[in-house]
Amino acid sequence: MIQLASVEAERALWASHNSVSRYVIRLYNYLLPKVVASLSESMSKVHISFDGWTTKGGKRGYLGIVAHYVDSSGELRDLPIALPQLTGAHTGEAMAEVVMAIFKQFEITVGKLGYFVLDNAHNNNTTINTLALQMGFSATERRLRCGPHTLNLIGQMLLWGEEKESYDNEETERVNEAENMATWRGDGPLGVLLAVINYIKTPQQYALFEKYQKLAIRDQPVNAPTEQHKIKEPVKPVVTRWNSYVSCFERAVELQLAVNGYANYHIQKIETEDAYARSRNNKLPAAPDWMRSDGINAHDWQVIAEYIDVLRPLKQATKRLEGRGKSGAFGAIAEVIPVFEYLLGVYEDRLQSYEDVIHDEHTESPEDHLAINLRAALVKAREYYNKLDLSPAYYAATILHPRYKSYLDAAWADKPDWLESSNRKFQHLWAEYKSLPKPRLRPKVRHNDIDDAINSFIEPAGLTENEEDEYEAWKRSEPIASEGVDPIKYWVGLRDRYPSLSKFAIDMLSIPGSSCECERLFSELGDLLEPRRRSISPQLLAAIQCDRRWIRAGFGSGEVPVKEAISDEEMDAKYGVHKWDIS
Repeated sequence: MIQLASVEAERALWASHNSVSRYVIRLYNYLLPKVVASLSESMSKVHISFDGWTTKGGKRGYLGIVAHYVDSSGELRDLPIALPQLTGAHTGEAMAEVVMAIFKQFEITVGKLGYFVLDNAHNNNTTINTLALQMGFSATERRLRCGPHTLNLIGQMLLWGEEKESYDNEETERVNEAENMATWRGDGPLGVLLAVINYIKTPQQYALFEKYQKLAIRDQPVNAPTEQHKIKEPVKPVVTRWNSYVSCFERAVELQLAVNGYANYHIQKIETEDAYARSRNNKLPAAPDWMRSDGINAHDWQVIAEYIDVLRPLKQATKRLEGRGKSGAFGAIAEVIPVFEYLLGVYEDRLQSYEDVIHDEHTESPEDHLAINLRAALVKAREYYNKLDLSPAYYAATILHPRYKSYLDAAWADKPDWLESSNRKFQHLWAEYKSLPKPRLRPKVRHNDIDDAINSFIEPAGLTENEEDEYEAWKRSEPIASEGVDPIKYWVGLRDRYPSLSKFAIDMLSIPGSSCECERLFSELGDLLEPRRRSISPQLLAAIQCDRRWIRAGFGSGEVPVKEAISDEEMDAKYGVHKWDIS
């Protein structure tokens, strides 16, 4: 009956438990050539970020691979292209083999390949070295580091301090300093606060904490802001994310009265239980150390507030590097050098303000541990800042950004050797683009002789081969762009006047400042891998994720034309769908 009514309706029915899987794969095969064509026709090189991810329980490993490029219409894209399964040891060589297979599938040749933006994992270095040998490019120049991951390491230093160089004392005193810092991490204000917050992990403890929030709200003035009358949950920090600690501290300060009430309740309860145990000569009841401490006093809250203040510039820097934003103004590597210059300046000034403080003479003076942590953070920041010199891409992206074109001339005015070295590497890279054939541009529409005469004065003509260097001409004649400019759209608009330089600039400015898109890719997999569906096949998982991201990017509507579809028999023969476990 359905067949008589509509052949299309019959095809739309899921005939078996494998129908959905087959449809997902059909859609993937239909969209794949469109993605390959988009990469091939891109206005820029194709930059790559990838990261490994393991399912809960560690049974499966995946490699999320994202392509970053400017498409043929001038739009910046951050597009996930593959989610292959990683089997065996996740060595750099094994990962390189997987990445190379994806490059072949998506027809990404060495001529089209741009830069790699990866986190600081050692196996990533091995992966790039292996790919460089196979494809013939410089691993040192093409391997860039994820900005937010680097900032995360600096943030960890600011919070906990680990570098031995950060102890500004004689060698014989450093052991004592290190021991004191280890004690402070556990028993100092931050350690106690984290222990209190992490203890709130059962329904009973959440209910108790909510009770103290309600008591705190009851004591608020009637005309207090509405926000202060809301019940809020504590923010739990993630060990590997320093910014989650900032969020934890900020929420704790916001709920300070409730935190104090909750902590004091447990401290007094244990104090009573301890007294009873001693009176009976019994063993003291088990309890976390903080329940036998003085809790969090007013001075401790001042220290916590000071740490929040010190970490705030790092939080701003992370946000600037990890997302492209709607305008495309941020999130590219052109932001990396200015962000590091800003952070180094802020923290060097702050550390200087602590240098002359004698901590033993003033109880209200900044804590010595904060100065120690600042030194550790600066050591880490300078270490990674110096690594930016390994690739000319950072400098090139910065000076080709229409807003930052003269920034480094001023910021490094007292470092002429830096400028000389960076300019020399930039000119070497620029020479490669100048030697390429000029990009073919669309011919302008001709009007009439009068219009052409007028336009010759209004619209500047492009440079000829005998005129000055395109970069020098651009730097001399074009004004600094306004704040918030979209650098990609800026250079797309200047392709007629600076054909080679615009190609160079678009390649550099399309490099992302982070590999955070890989993490976003993984975060979206949670709904696909709930416990009851964790056995979904790797091929199907990858196809589902790619399908929905490609549809979201505009490569299709989710419908597969009948003429593009292959039969169920062909599908089973090629992919073995009938054997997949999709329970």
